[in-house]
Order: sequence, then C-alpha cells, then structure tokens
Amino acid sequence: MGFTGQRKTVLVTGASGMIGRTVVQALSASPEWDIRAQARNPQETRAILGEICDVTQVLIREADFTRTGEREMRMLTKDCHTIIHCAGLVHRPDAPYQEYEVMNVRATQSLAEAAASNGVNTFVFLSTQAIYGLGPYNQIEENGALQAKTPYAVSKVTSEKFLEMFRNIPRTVTLRPSLVYGEGDRGNLLNMIKEIKAGRFVQIGGGTTEKSIIYSRDLAEAILMVLGLPEGYHVFNVANPKPSTVKELVDTIQDCLGAPKKVSSMPEPLLRFGVKAAELLMKEKAPVTSEQVNKLTTTTTCSVNKLVQATGFQQRTGLREGIRAEIAWANAKNLL
Repeated sequence: MGFTGQRKTVLVTGASGMIGRTVVQALSASPEWDIRAQARNPQETRAILGEICDVTQVLIREADFTRTGEREMRMLTKDCHTIIHCAGLVHRPDAPYQEYEVMNVRATQSLAEAAASNGVNTFVFLSTQAIYGLGPYNQIEENGALQAKTPYAVSKVTSEKFLEMFRNIPRTVTLRPSLVYGEGDRGNLLNMIKEIKAGRFVQIGGGTTEKSIIYSRDLAEAILMVLGLPEGYHVFNVANPKPSTVKELVDTIQDCLGAPKKVSSMPEPLLRFGVKAAELLMKEKAPVTSEQVNKLTTTTTCSVNKLVQATGFQQRTGLREGIRAEIAWANAKNLL
C-alpha cells in the first residue's frame, strides 16, 4: 500500500554538501515529504540537486548560517515537521576554532531554538565519529569516552551536549557518522584516490589498520530510518557494520581506477623517520606528514549494534560499488 497520509515539510540544511544532497535525493523518492533545502548559494545548490532529483519539487531557501539571525531562523523553520541538520564547517584544518564555533555551534543552537518555537517534531543532527578522538579505538560504542582533539570535533561535541540538554523538541537524534565517501566527497578518501592515481601513495607496512567508513547513500538511508524512532533523545554511531582495512581501500581504489602500477609499501619505522627528516629539513611542505602517517596506522572503528537494533539498518552498498561511484563523479567534475 502506498503513502496515504498527510505530507509533511522537512528542512535539509547544507543541501549542496555530500550528505545533504544525498538526503534530499532519498527524501525525493518518498511521497511523504515536501522538501525545503537551506543553501548559502541557491543557484549552485539548484544545479547540484538538479543532477540527482527533480529540483522543481524542492523549495530552496537562501540562508547563510554565519550571519543568520533569530528572525531568519524562525522563517526558515516555519511549518516544518522535521529538520535534518547537515550543514557545518568541515575539511578546514587550518581554520581557527572561532569559525567552527559560529558555523557548527551557534548556528546549531539557533536552529534548534527556532525549531522549538515553531513546534518542530523531529531534529536530526549530524555529528561525527571524530568526537572519540584520534585513536586508537576499536568498535567503540556510543557511551565511549569523548576525546575530541580538533576544532571541528570539539564544535560537534559542544553541539551534542547542547541538544542533549535542550529537550524542547519531541524527537532529537544525534548521528555520529564514520568516514563518509561517495559522490560529492571533498575529504580524505578523495585525497587518497588522487594520490593513488598519481602514483604518490605509499602503503605503510601491510595496510592492516582498520577504519569505519560508510557510503553517503547508506548514511542517507540510516537518516530516514531514525525518523521513525520513539520520541526522546537518541544518539547513534553510523558506519558499515564491518570495518575496512587500509589495504582493502587501496586495492579497491586501484582496481576501480584501472591503475596498472602496484602501490609501493614501506615499513612504518622507516617511513616515520623519513617523514620526520623531511619535515625538519625541507623548506616546502613534505609530500607526506606525520599526521597522515598517524591516521593510516591508527585503528578507529565504531560499533553500530545500537543503530542496527533500533532501526534494522544494513549496509546496502558494497565498497567497490561505492568507490566506483565516487571515482565516476570525481572524473566528471575534473577532480582527478
């Protein structure tokens, strides 16, 4: 039986970003929702969404969260049943914390307060696995210690704590995605793909370090699943149930690129010595940094048992299929 109830308005913030665009695409496949999309640049957002859904069915509202006031927030959230808050400052490691405070903390608080004043029923907040720290941690659960180190992670923890205490919206769900990849990616996996294609990537040891990851469309499906949870405050990790090793990622990327050259490997102690020497002696930026080496050699995986039990979430997209889709998108955008 198809949908026979009353349509509800859902606001998706950050609708032009990797997660936001995929959420809009997933929502557009359901007759249940009237979609409102927040965007700093409506023209650019319209073009991005037009590639993946019928953009005439999406109401795009301009709002810049670096300067949006209380009145604008109330207008943006007026008549909404659900808000899926994907907007945020990310992939800016050199940005001062103040920029993260404005975009990721104050904007989230203002949006939630406006939502409460307008009687919004459900608020979904996209946080991050990075709040658990730099690692190592293995299959960490939602009650694990929060050891945020970066300005980005600290800003997400701050917003989580606010929403947990706020409790003025009937249903609030905080999601902590692991490394998200797919069409629209501008982060770590795209950088790895670029390095492998250029023949610059060096695998450290056997590449056995495990990482939790998730394809953007699987994340969007998880987001839609939590909309049916009971009222109250909920928090979930979101990732593929089975982590991937660095070697699995590298081998899959190579295969999808059709790269003939085998990725070279180097023992970890030798690579660390070389990187440290390069950082000390080279006037220009070293091709590989100590931070990158630490990421590639530190296990950071999370448990999704709580999400699976609450919603029945399953991984729908295989690693090869997801990486092939990201590479196709990146090639079409001349990013590779």
